Amino acid sequence: MNPAKFAGKENAASPQPLSSQGQQASTGASVTVTAGTADAMVSAATRIRQQRKVGRSMSKRSGQSGSVRLVGSKWYGRYWRDVPGKETREHPLVILGEKSSMTKPEARRKLMDIIETEGVNKPQHLERALKPVVTFNSIADAWEAKRLPLLHNSSKVIIPYRLRSHVRPFFASMAIEGIRTGTVNDWIRTLTAKGLEPKTVHNVWKDFRAIVNWHRKQMDEPKVTWYPDLPALPDEEQRWFTQAEIRQIVDAATGQYKVLFHLAGYTGLRSGELVGLRVEDLKLEDGVIEVRRAVWNGIEGDTKTKSGKRNVFIDSATIQLLHTFLAGRQTGRLFQSRVGTPLENRDICRRVLTPLCEKLGIRPGGMHAFRHGRVSHMQASMMPGDFVKNQIGHSSLRITSNYTHFEHGQKREMVEKLLSCTQSTDLYTIANQAKAS
Repeated sequence: MNPAKFAGKENAASPQPLSSQGQQASTGASVTVTAGTADAMVSAATRIRQQRKVGRSMSKRSGQSGSVRLVGSKWYGRYWRDVPGKETREHPLVILGEKSSMTKPEARRKLMDIIETEGVNKPQHLERALKPVVTFNSIADAWEAKRLPLLHNSSKVIIPYRLRSHVRPFFASMAIEGIRTGTVNDWIRTLTAKGLEPKTVHNVWKDFRAIVNWHRKQMDEPKVTWYPDLPALPDEEQRWFTQAEIRQIVDAATGQYKVLFHLAGYTGLRSGELVGLRVEDLKLEDGVIEVRRAVWNGIEGDTKTKSGKRNVFIDSATIQLLHTFLAGRQTGRLFQSRVGTPLENRDICRRVLTPLCEKLGIRPGGMHAFRHGRVSHMQASMMPGDFVKNQIGHSSLRITSNYTHFEHGQKREMVEKLLSCTQSTDLYTIANQAKAS
């Protein structure tokens, strides 16, 4: 570089000109500028300018308005958007409208509305983009470490399995902030393509949603709202045992299973609550069973819900059956295997209940069919809804309603009862008097 040219540039920029010899005229102090020094100074200045361009700073942005152009008969708009965890920005293309329905200024205003809605011109948008990426796997790890231990024993086993099999493989290192409804629906389509039952897809979706919203709660942020296209659940009525079927099963059963099936049908206890009972929980003098625990997969723990801890009243026939079955026993498990461990629900169904149903010509059902049958019988017997809810251990009447079924004969009886009410002489008299007036 020519020193004279560099000096000329400095002369234009500085209020104190340099002499032709490179000396500062106003002070008398001399500074000799050689070709090498000038090159070094220019190189340093260039590096400073380049460094200022690296990275993103909202203070240097005046805000963007995007660009609008007409392609064919439609107005299209583009703008820049920062993406968490990415150094490069997105440049999305959006359709603003038809040329026939809006002018270019109107298209620009619509694009600005989109930009303002997304908040890309706000400092907070850039701050979010500059934060370290929060991936699904990272929050799922935190959820399993902090939240999962507080859940029911069954959830501690089932949910981690579903996460490993159906959730983590898809979302894995995906940034949470970038997950949109379209992403969720792509995931749901992969689950359906794998042949998962609709109920399983719904449960896996609930797992994913719960984990993400738990994370947002820890960050004092509102819940995320997605609009998933979930498969329709089959409209099939839950298998339930009628009172006649319960009596057949109890009469045909032997040993401790006779008592087990009787309690299932005449109390509505969950299978885990039944096999978790101890002799000390039976307050036969008061006609009450205290439900305080449940067993799942051989592990004893709390009841499924807070409402599950309750006192269940039993009838005199059940009290007498239990007195006979206990034969003076004061402690220990009420029902147990040969080696003293809690009974397993799957073993009860596979080895005893299902073969018994087949032998009796009854359509097989699980232990939960007794529970549905008990609720249905109580509802058909006009028991108060709150009493039914309390005895069954539900948290709401809405859930209890889902457990209610009616036999064909019961439906006919209720319809005939309605008919007798509407044909009442008093009712017709009142109706005719109302017409006459």
